[in-house]
Amino acid sequence: MVRKILPLLLMIVGLSLAGCGEYGKVEQGRTVAFDETKTPATVWIIQDSGIEDGNPHYDVLPAHPFVLPDDPGEIGAKPFAALRVKLDVEGKVITMYNAAEKQFDKLPFEVVKDDKGVSARKRHPLVWDATTRREKKFPEINEAENTITIFSRRQERLTTIKLSPEDFGKYKGDEWDAGDEVRVYYKELGKALRFMNITKTDFSRSK
Repeated sequence: MVRKILPLLLMIVGLSLAGCGEYGKVEQGRTVAFDETKTPATVWIIQDSGIEDGNPHYDVLPAHPFVLPDDPGEIGAKPFAALRVKLDVEGKVITMYNAAEKQFDKLPFEVVKDDKGVSARKRHPLVWDATTRREKKFPEINEAENTITIFSRRQERLTTIKLSPEDFGKYKGDEWDAGDEVRVYYKELGKALRFMNITKTDFSRSK
């Protein structure tokens, strides 16, 4: 495990240092769209106004496009795209990215159930399927009750929220999920020279 984590840490540090110098810049963000059919493939991210490990903001509008590097060796795992930007359980607000209007939708909700200390790494039965030996699929959508069950790995929290029928109908299925966190190194804005999928590399990261 140490051998796997050390190269990752070195890569992250190297990218961070590169972002401070004349050699290029680094941006971190949440993936809200990904188009593999374009040449080159393009990812759209909601950027973080200030990279703060463990507490991302994802508040820069609109979503910014980056074309992926020409060199496949500079591209990490392909990003998963979805529209949930933030879930504030205490404030009872879920923030979604409205791609059509290029704005955030802040939707109020009622907390139906909130379980803390739930870890997939520790194989908690609420989020771990002992039969398949895999993490259960989230979010869980209940159209009959207008509820969504969301699992946050970072917070180790499983929360079921209830929205109004109008707000519930604004988004469908996996759109309620959170896209992968990614990090981009570039010199020319919009053209990535190096692309790293943080979510699929560092399993402590949350969705």
